[in-house]
Amino acid sequence: MYRNNKLASSVRYALLFGASSTAFVGSAIAQQDGADVERIQVTGSRIQRTDIESANPITVFSAEDLAASGHVTVEAFIHSIPSMSGGMNGRATNNGSAGFASASLRGLGSSRTLILINGRRYASGDLNSIPMSFIERVEVLRDGASTIYGSDAIAGVVNFITRRDFEGAEVVAQYDVTGEGDGETSRVGFTIGNSSNRGNTVLSLEYSERKPIWQGDRDFSRNPLAEVAINDGFQVDENGDPVLDDDGDPVPQRVGTERIIAGSTGNAYGSWSSLQEGSPYATGGPYVVDQETGAVRPFSSAQGDAYNYAPASYMVTPQKVFSINAAANYDLTQDITAFLEGGFTNRQSDQLMAADATFWGATMVADHPDNPIGEDISVSRRLYETGGRNFQQDFSDYRMVMGLEGYLDNGWAWDVSYNYARYVDARLDVGRANPNRYGLMLNPEACLDDADCTAATGGVGYWNPLAEDTLTPEMIAYASIPNSPLIKGTTKQLMANLTGDTGSFGLQAGPIGWATGYERRWQEYQSIPDGGATVGEIYSVTAAPSEGAYVVDEVYGELAVPLLAGMPGVERLDLSAAIRYTDYDFLDSDTTTKFGIEYVPVQDLLIRATYADGFRAPGISDLFAPQAETNTSYTDPCLNWGSSSNDNIRANCAAEGLPQDFELPNNQSASISGGNPDLVPETSTSFTAGFVWSPSNIQNFSLAVDYFNIEIEDGLGSADSTTIVRDCYSSENFSSPSCDLIEGPGHSIIGRPSLPGSDYRANDGIVSGILLTTANIATFETSGIDFDANWATELAGGQLRLRFDGTYLNEYKYQSQSGTDVLDLAGKYAADPNFGGRRAAFFDIRANFHVGYAMDNWDASLITRYQSGVDDLRPGEWNLSDSVGSYFYHDLQGSYYVSEGLTVTAGIRNLFDKQPPYVTANQDMNTLNSSYDTAGRYLYGRVNYRF
Repeated sequence: MYRNNKLASSVRYALLFGASSTAFVGSAIAQQDGADVERIQVTGSRIQRTDIESANPITVFSAEDLAASGHVTVEAFIHSIPSMSGGMNGRATNNGSAGFASASLRGLGSSRTLILINGRRYASGDLNSIPMSFIERVEVLRDGASTIYGSDAIAGVVNFITRRDFEGAEVVAQYDVTGEGDGETSRVGFTIGNSSNRGNTVLSLEYSERKPIWQGDRDFSRNPLAEVAINDGFQVDENGDPVLDDDGDPVPQRVGTERIIAGSTGNAYGSWSSLQEGSPYATGGPYVVDQETGAVRPFSSAQGDAYNYAPASYMVTPQKVFSINAAANYDLTQDITAFLEGGFTNRQSDQLMAADATFWGATMVADHPDNPIGEDISVSRRLYETGGRNFQQDFSDYRMVMGLEGYLDNGWAWDVSYNYARYVDARLDVGRANPNRYGLMLNPEACLDDADCTAATGGVGYWNPLAEDTLTPEMIAYASIPNSPLIKGTTKQLMANLTGDTGSFGLQAGPIGWATGYERRWQEYQSIPDGGATVGEIYSVTAAPSEGAYVVDEVYGELAVPLLAGMPGVERLDLSAAIRYTDYDFLDSDTTTKFGIEYVPVQDLLIRATYADGFRAPGISDLFAPQAETNTSYTDPCLNWGSSSNDNIRANCAAEGLPQDFELPNNQSASISGGNPDLVPETSTSFTAGFVWSPSNIQNFSLAVDYFNIEIEDGLGSADSTTIVRDCYSSENFSSPSCDLIEGPGHSIIGRPSLPGSDYRANDGIVSGILLTTANIATFETSGIDFDANWATELAGGQLRLRFDGTYLNEYKYQSQSGTDVLDLAGKYAADPNFGGRRAAFFDIRANFHVGYAMDNWDASLITRYQSGVDDLRPGEWNLSDSVGSYFYHDLQGSYYVSEGLTVTAGIRNLFDKQPPYVTANQDMNTLNSSYDTAGRYLYGRVNYRF
């Protein structure tokens, strides 16, 4: 293979200066006019071509870019890319991530962002499975690519290109620690490669470890905060008479809001209400037994009754990741090469949240010796003695690729490959409660009839939940039950591609390039719940076994047609077109198309545009994931409803018997999520138009600006909890279709007692039983502008590098279901419809500015990350914080080349220790933890030795 020609050298030179607006994924030699001309394959197309610029908007990040970011994991780097947006899973997601790290191009979700390794799929899509040490570059295609890569590429593609022709050995070690001395993160990687005149082999091993940071270790997250009304007197009408509510009580006059330390009513000594109809303790509660006086009194946050769950929860989640990857290629003949790829990753991760509480309405019987009122009562008691709910994952990801590639005598290139990828996600949840056994311990007569219960309670036959430190290790062992589900997924992919051009039979402007190919893909999914969950013995975990599989056959074709060339005002005018036929064994067949145009009026300027159909079949988990309980944050329209100006909200909240100054113990709703086997594909259209300017009179300078617009119909997803609840309560007499999506706390999966007089609320007042299962309900439309500028020059005996890349989000319109309001999330923070309603920011502008300077043995860089200000999508008249100003983060790094092959690096991320903002409608930690840095300043050191 001849690799050292002028084009290849320019490509490698471009990568030395950071991100580029074009991309390339392989190389080949073709005969053209009797000369050896290297052809390359541009990401987003299978056609090999002789230039690196295409109609598709692409950004390339080299291994040097990843190193300059200072991050230990791929996840952190990908999340810093400006075109990524929304509530992506990662290290700052303690509630609901299951250790998984995801990407979300355009904020359209991980299911619409196709993740590839060397142009091929892998089963899990978990960014943790891709080691930093094995990456040669990352290519981000910011354009719809379903026609090229099949389903899931509606928003674009992130393609990780791994090392293939590496020679020698390299060791890299990095250690990070926050300015607070916690959150230690480390990485050790070893890569070795060897080449002969017929091939190359590369082996890479990497181990990384991230230690936790606790919410209680930062001032902003140490206590859960809430806002309550400040009232002064009562409202009067124009005649000066008091305004009365439906019960004839005067309506308070609200004059302001104050922020208080809040928490949960499920506290360390139990809050409770009577179950006896007509009892004075059945309303106006909950109540507690005062721990100092023993008196019964109403629950009061001001007297310290609320449970602070923050110190028992992670802010940054820990994990350990080990990976081993290998690649080999060998020239069987002059024109045929065999290649192999293999990879294995094991991730051990966990999340920790506060202990379960007896929110299911554990009944303490009237004749219990510690019952304070002699009536059956419903108790919410935090089981803090268990140590909390620990969600552990032992996740293994396997990948194997084998294939052949080569060239025909006429220069056409071909490849055939088989890709096998599988993951096994073994989970263990510790600290889960068995409601039946806790119920036995609150009924002395029943407990004494059960030998195990009697033994667990030391022979006395009961447990007192209304006092602290009463849950013994024996009781915990008896009434706690682990949850150990297992999830497995497999992807098998057979691919065959053929590409070439028409040679001497081309048009006057040149030969017509073409590519065609076939792909068959097998997908399998299996979810095996814990045995206790299948029979309802684990609180908040009810599931049935679920599995499914499908097969898809696809055929595609591409053309690259040079229409004009070498004319005045037309250096080059090319048209590209692609078509893909898709046939799923459970869906009707479908055809998608894509068109592109490249116009070069003068040598230094490329004007480009694309138009593409998009197609996303339901994913394997969309179809077959079991229904289970999920606890999502929501904003309740009945909070302080006496101050609401919406007559329907006032009437509906009053109809449920809620007081005008109604407050919630917490803002998490017990809802139902899961798959749906009746889903149909979602469809989309995408359009991009822009230019790339590389002036010949300014060396090493390029500027790319691209407009994008994506529209999605029949979007797979679920309405977020806030939207469902708000639409329901804003309708007259609960008449909205959204009310049908609230099945209440009596749903078989939720199983909690209801609030008297309400069909939708549990006895703690929280709306429960919201159906968040996947459906074809949503529409999306998003548009904006990407910009990317690069320049490198010699300066003062050294080399200056500048890069500025960013995304302007013009609109992000989302309709959760037919008949509901169309929401524009651009410049707002709100529930992300693609991540279970997790609150996140959708910034108008997100940009990175990189300044680097190298001289002699030194190299220094400064990266400034910018996020524009955002406002709450649903601001409240009395909210204290509905807006966040713009944010700047600064990352500084310096490297010293000690000797040939040895480099020492030190750096600081978040140089000025910028703290996350407080917002009233927060997700967790009193902030938007998916959108802002919660850990604070990080200091790190790295050693790299290559020999």
